[in-house]
Amino acid sequence: MILALGDCNIVGANSFKGKNYIDIVAENLQTKAKNCGITMSTTREGVILFNEFSSYNPSLVVVAYGLVDSWRTFKYAPYVLYYPDNFLRKLARKVVKKYKKLARSFGLNEKLGQKFVVPPQEYMQNLSFIAAKSKRVLFIETPPHLTETFRNPDIKHYNQLMAKVAAQYPHADVVKIYEDFAKDSSLYLDEIHLNQKGYDLVAHKILERL
Repeated sequence: MILALGDCNIVGANSFKGKNYIDIVAENLQTKAKNCGITMSTTREGVILFNEFSSYNPSLVVVAYGLVDSWRTFKYAPYVLYYPDNFLRKLARKVVKKYKKLARSFGLNEKLGQKFVVPPQEYMQNLSFIAAKSKRVLFIETPPHLTETFRNPDIKHYNQLMAKVAAQYPHADVVKIYEDFAKDSSLYLDEIHLNQKGYDLVAHKILERL
Protein backbone atom coordinates (compact mmCIF):
# COMPACT_ATOMS: atom_id res chain seq x y z
CA MET A 1 0.00 0.00 0.00
CA ILE A 2 1.19 3.51 -0.88
CA LEU A 3 0.67 6.50 1.41
CA ALA A 4 1.01 9.79 -0.49
CA LEU A 5 1.64 13.07 1.33
CA GLY A 6 1.98 16.38 -0.45
CA ASP A 7 0.49 19.55 -1.85
CA CYS A 8 -1.53 20.30 -4.98
CA ASN A 9 0.68 18.44 -7.43
CA ILE A 10 0.37 15.08 -5.73
CA VAL A 11 -3.43 15.14 -6.20
CA GLY A 12 -3.78 17.41 -9.24
CA ALA A 13 -5.22 20.85 -9.87
CA ASN A 14 -8.97 21.26 -9.56
CA SER A 15 -9.22 21.48 -13.34
CA PHE A 16 -7.11 18.34 -13.92
CA LYS A 17 -9.18 15.36 -15.07
CA GLY A 18 -6.55 12.70 -15.72
CA LYS A 19 -4.52 10.34 -13.52
CA ASN A 20 -1.93 11.73 -11.13
CA TYR A 21 1.38 9.93 -10.66
CA ILE A 22 0.22 8.17 -7.48
CA ASP A 23 -2.70 6.61 -9.37
CA ILE A 24 -0.39 5.51 -12.18
CA VAL A 25 2.23 4.02 -9.84
CA ALA A 26 -0.39 2.19 -7.78
CA GLU A 27 -1.87 0.67 -10.93
CA ASN A 28 1.54 -0.46 -12.14
CA LEU A 29 2.43 -1.99 -8.79
CA GLN A 30 -1.08 -3.48 -8.47
CA THR A 31 -1.53 -2.04 -5.01
CA LYS A 32 -3.81 0.41 -3.22
CA ALA A 33 -2.97 4.03 -2.53
CA LYS A 34 -4.13 6.52 0.07
CA ASN A 35 -3.57 9.97 -1.44
CA CYS A 36 -3.51 12.60 1.32
CA GLY A 37 -2.47 15.48 -0.88
CA ILE A 38 -3.99 18.84 0.08
CA THR A 39 -3.69 22.05 -1.92
CA MET A 40 -1.60 24.74 -0.16
CA SER A 41 -0.43 22.32 2.52
CA THR A 42 3.06 21.96 3.99
CA THR A 43 5.18 19.42 5.81
CA ARG A 44 3.36 20.50 8.98
CA GLU A 45 0.18 18.91 7.65
CA GLY A 46 2.33 16.06 6.35
CA VAL A 47 3.45 15.09 9.86
CA ILE A 48 -0.15 15.17 11.13
CA LEU A 49 -1.39 13.08 8.21
CA PHE A 50 1.47 10.60 8.55
CA ASN A 51 0.64 10.08 12.21
CA GLU A 52 -3.01 9.60 11.36
CA PHE A 53 -2.57 7.15 8.49
CA SER A 54 0.63 5.28 9.41
CA SER A 55 -1.65 2.64 10.97
CA TYR A 56 -2.33 1.60 7.34
CA ASN A 57 1.21 0.17 7.50
CA PRO A 58 2.23 1.44 4.04
CA SER A 59 5.06 -0.33 2.25
CA LEU A 60 5.87 2.94 0.47
CA VAL A 61 5.44 6.58 1.49
CA VAL A 62 5.67 9.21 -1.25
CA VAL A 63 6.31 12.76 -0.03
CA ALA A 64 5.99 15.87 -2.22
CA TYR A 65 6.20 19.09 -0.21
CA GLY A 66 8.18 22.25 -0.83
CA LEU A 67 6.13 24.61 -2.97
CA VAL A 68 4.35 26.22 0.00
CA ASP A 69 7.04 25.49 2.60
CA SER A 70 9.54 27.55 0.58
CA TRP A 71 7.21 30.52 0.04
CA ARG A 72 8.43 33.79 1.58
CA THR A 73 5.73 35.70 3.41
CA PHE A 74 5.38 38.60 5.85
CA LYS A 75 7.49 37.93 8.92
CA TYR A 76 4.61 38.43 11.35
CA ALA A 77 1.94 36.49 9.46
CA PRO A 78 0.61 33.40 11.26
CA TYR A 79 0.15 30.06 9.52
CA VAL A 80 -3.22 28.32 9.73
CA LEU A 81 -3.19 24.56 9.12
CA TYR A 82 -5.17 23.11 6.22
CA TYR A 83 -5.58 19.78 8.03
CA PRO A 84 -7.53 18.93 10.03
CA ASP A 85 -9.77 21.66 8.65
CA ASN A 86 -12.91 23.33 9.98
CA PHE A 87 -14.99 26.48 9.54
CA LEU A 88 -12.93 28.55 11.98
CA ARG A 89 -9.67 27.68 10.24
CA LYS A 90 -11.13 28.56 6.85
CA LEU A 91 -12.25 31.89 8.25
CA ALA A 92 -8.86 32.46 9.87
CA ARG A 93 -7.05 31.81 6.58
CA LYS A 94 -9.21 34.43 4.86
CA VAL A 95 -8.35 36.96 7.58
CA VAL A 96 -4.64 36.12 7.36
CA LYS A 97 -4.72 36.44 3.57
CA LYS A 98 -6.18 39.96 3.85
CA TYR A 99 -3.68 40.79 6.59
CA LYS A 100 -0.75 39.76 4.37
CA LYS A 101 -2.17 41.70 1.44
CA LEU A 102 -2.37 44.83 3.61
CA ALA A 103 1.19 44.24 4.82
CA ARG A 104 2.42 44.13 1.22
CA SER A 105 0.48 47.24 0.25
CA PHE A 106 2.08 49.19 3.12
CA GLY A 107 5.53 47.86 2.27
CA LEU A 108 5.85 46.04 5.58
CA ASN A 109 7.48 43.01 3.95
CA GLU A 110 10.45 45.18 3.03
CA LYS A 111 10.45 47.21 6.25
CA LEU A 112 9.92 44.43 8.80
CA GLY A 113 11.15 41.43 6.86
CA GLN A 114 9.93 38.15 5.45
CA LYS A 115 10.12 34.52 6.50
CA PHE A 116 9.64 31.12 4.90
CA VAL A 117 6.23 29.58 5.58
CA VAL A 118 8.10 26.60 7.01
CA PRO A 119 11.71 27.48 7.96
CA PRO A 120 14.45 25.28 6.46
CA GLN A 121 15.36 23.57 9.74
CA GLU A 122 11.73 22.72 10.51
CA TYR A 123 11.22 21.51 6.94
CA MET A 124 14.10 19.07 7.33
CA GLN A 125 12.88 17.94 10.75
CA ASN A 126 9.41 17.22 9.39
CA LEU A 127 10.78 15.22 6.48
CA SER A 128 13.14 13.36 8.83
CA PHE A 129 10.25 12.48 11.13
CA ILE A 130 8.38 10.86 8.24
CA ALA A 131 11.47 9.11 6.84
CA ALA A 132 12.55 7.68 10.19
CA LYS A 133 9.19 5.99 10.71
CA SER A 134 8.70 4.71 7.14
CA LYS A 135 9.68 1.37 5.63
CA ARG A 136 10.47 2.97 2.27
CA VAL A 137 10.12 6.63 1.36
CA LEU A 138 10.44 8.53 -1.90
CA PHE A 139 10.76 12.31 -1.82
CA ILE A 140 9.60 14.08 -4.99
CA GLU A 141 11.31 17.32 -5.95
CA THR A 142 9.16 20.43 -6.42
CA PRO A 143 9.15 21.64 -10.05
CA PRO A 144 10.01 25.28 -10.84
CA HIS A 145 7.38 27.98 -11.10
CA LEU A 146 6.84 28.99 -14.72
CA THR A 147 5.82 32.62 -14.17
CA GLU A 148 6.96 33.61 -10.66
CA THR A 149 10.54 32.70 -11.47
CA PHE A 150 11.81 34.70 -8.48
CA ARG A 151 10.58 31.77 -6.37
CA ASN A 152 12.74 29.19 -8.10
CA PRO A 153 16.00 29.73 -6.17
CA ASP A 154 14.12 28.99 -2.94
CA ILE A 155 12.38 25.98 -4.49
CA LYS A 156 15.77 24.64 -5.57
CA HIS A 157 17.15 25.25 -2.07
CA TYR A 158 14.32 23.26 -0.48
CA ASN A 159 14.86 20.47 -2.99
CA GLN A 160 18.48 20.38 -1.83
CA LEU A 161 17.36 20.21 1.80
CA MET A 162 15.11 17.30 0.85
CA ALA A 163 18.10 15.51 -0.68
CA LYS A 164 20.11 16.05 2.50
CA VAL A 165 17.39 14.38 4.54
CA ALA A 166 17.11 11.47 2.11
CA ALA A 167 20.87 10.90 2.30
CA GLN A 168 20.53 10.16 6.02
CA TYR A 169 18.29 7.13 5.48
CA PRO A 170 19.18 4.00 3.48
CA HIS A 171 15.50 3.41 2.68
CA ALA A 172 14.96 6.93 1.30
CA ASP A 173 15.47 8.31 -2.21
CA VAL A 174 14.79 11.53 -4.08
CA VAL A 175 12.99 11.49 -7.42
CA LYS A 176 14.59 14.39 -9.29
CA ILE A 177 12.17 16.22 -11.58
CA TYR A 178 13.13 19.90 -11.25
CA GLU A 179 15.45 20.01 -14.27
CA ASP A 180 13.02 18.03 -16.45
CA PHE A 181 10.29 20.60 -15.85
CA ALA A 182 12.72 23.51 -16.16
CA LYS A 183 13.55 22.35 -19.69
CA ASP A 184 10.03 21.47 -20.87
CA SER A 185 7.05 23.78 -20.28
CA SER A 186 4.78 21.29 -22.09
CA LEU A 187 4.72 19.27 -18.85
CA TYR A 188 2.62 21.98 -17.17
CA LEU A 189 -1.13 22.48 -16.99
CA ASP A 190 -0.58 26.09 -15.89
CA GLU A 191 2.20 28.04 -14.18
CA ILE A 192 2.81 25.39 -11.50
CA HIS A 193 0.45 22.41 -11.84
CA LEU A 194 1.30 19.28 -13.81
CA ASN A 195 -0.64 18.05 -16.83
CA GLN A 196 -1.00 14.42 -17.88
CA LYS A 197 2.33 14.45 -19.69
CA GLY A 198 3.94 15.75 -16.52
CA TYR A 199 2.29 13.13 -14.34
CA ASP A 200 3.32 10.37 -16.74
CA LEU A 201 6.93 11.54 -16.54
CA VAL A 202 6.99 11.61 -12.73
CA ALA A 203 5.29 8.20 -12.53
CA HIS A 204 7.92 6.77 -14.88
CA LYS A 205 10.73 8.18 -12.75
CA ILE A 206 9.18 6.78 -9.56
CA LEU A 207 8.80 3.31 -11.08
CA GLU A 208 12.37 3.52 -12.38
CA ARG A 209 13.61 4.39 -8.90
CA LEU A 210 11.63 1.55 -7.30
